[in-house]
Amino acid sequence: MSFLRLVNEFANLHFKKPIEYEYADLRDALIASLFLEFFGVDNPLGIYTIDIYPYLLEEFHNWHKTLGLERSPISTFPCC
Repeated sequence: MSFLRLVNEFANLHFKKPIEYEYADLRDALIASLFLEFFGVDNPLGIYTIDIYPYLLEEFHNWHKTLGLERSPISTFPCC
């Protein structure tokens, strides 16, 4: 095993997984904050994020799938 491969394995083991978990947490927080008004909570950033909702439909669909929900929890939101 070469030294570069050993360093790559070490980096993947010690750094890649924690970064992936942190990314997933941040993604979930972003999705939840973007869709607050659909959950009935006022979103102070709603006026700034309204333009990116069409781009986040697929991300929202993946998010509620990771939560274990087969269908979208929001009946008025057409993601499924």
